Amino acid sequence: MKEIKSHCSRCFMKKELPSYIANRLSVEDLASSRGLLQLIDRLGMVSQRQAAEELGLSPGTCNLHFQKLEHMGLIHRAAEVTGRGRSTIQWEIEQKKNACIEIVFDVPFFLATLTDFKGTLLLSEREDLSGLDNAEELEKLIDRFIGKAKQLAKESSISIRQVFLGLPGILDPTHSKVLQAVNFPVLEGVDFKALTSERHDLPCQCGCLGKAFYHGEIEPFSPDTRSMVLFWDLGIGVVAGVGERIISHDNGDLALSELGHVRIVKNGNICHCGRKGCLEAYVGGQAMIEKLDRDDITSLNDLLLAITTGDAEALKVANDAARTLAQNLCWPIQVMECDRLIISGPLSPIFEYVRPAIIEGLGNLFSDEEIAQLNPQASNDPQLAMQRGA
Repeated sequence: MKEIKSHCSRCFMKKELPSYIANRLSVEDLASSRGLLQLIDRLGMVSQRQAAEELGLSPGTCNLHFQKLEHMGLIHRAAEVTGRGRSTIQWEIEQKKNACIEIVFDVPFFLATLTDFKGTLLLSEREDLSGLDNAEELEKLIDRFIGKAKQLAKESSISIRQVFLGLPGILDPTHSKVLQAVNFPVLEGVDFKALTSERHDLPCQCGCLGKAFYHGEIEPFSPDTRSMVLFWDLGIGVVAGVGERIISHDNGDLALSELGHVRIVKNGNICHCGRKGCLEAYVGGQAMIEKLDRDDITSLNDLLLAITTGDAEALKVANDAARTLAQNLCWPIQVMECDRLIISGPLSPIFEYVRPAIIEGLGNLFSDEEIAQLNPQASNDPQLAMQRGA
């Protein structure tokens, strides 16, 4: 019979990394041990022998990496399995003592969270940035939240491992500057990676906002599901992928997150990007607000309230936009070979009111059976999903 005993990580933590490890593996560089960390994260609990076999490492080399990651506080010895012969230690990620900061700019909102590796929300902040036109004030907002997060982490003996910034628009892949954010121009020219790394000495990863939406929304699906996630707010963004692997925005080569700026009408409506006839200029929240041209509907919240309370004029505009959107999604869905369609973002609550129009739009090219398989659906909680994905 095998007996499993739990272990407290504190019993095994080393005050200093032994020189024979420090001379071969740098604790300042996680790259060499990243494969092992990812394996433990994927499998949940791993023994050294199992890891060596999975990664093709010698037992000795694998042992060095385990000790390094334990010393860094990223993993701990969770259980001891005893049976015939020697007992086997099972290792797992140290979830409660490690955390990440997630900052996303979901126009016009600033959403920031501090979350531990278990997914527990430790700190959050939400602020409406409507009318903000000063980059310095934006930087102060980020500094203030990161400062709060670092203070809380210090008091709780938690290590902040990374900052993720989800940004709308087009990013410079080299410097992480926002090159163009048509719906949020105050972000343009800000190098968020430099801002975070230099001021706060924290590793920073910047990515398109759609990545955060995508990873949060595809959690319930199997790893081989090909999903298209559409985030619908003042504009339109689209990200597609297979399981955890995003295929619509790999290394910036394909920019389907900018599908909203594909032209659908020659010399059509003027878009905020400066061009004419973009999809976003017909189906985005801002386009619907402008088409209604009413004093009582001037913001995304006003539009959402009008649609969900049955305002006839608002419903007509929303249905027209939904139909046009679905028609123009047909080709990207085929190109990416997607079998699921999820609508997220602030306007996802209108899905139940415009679903027939979406089905009608998809029906221009797809059969009833194909639409049923695609199973268009709205996010249960887009803000929570986005923060979890970030």
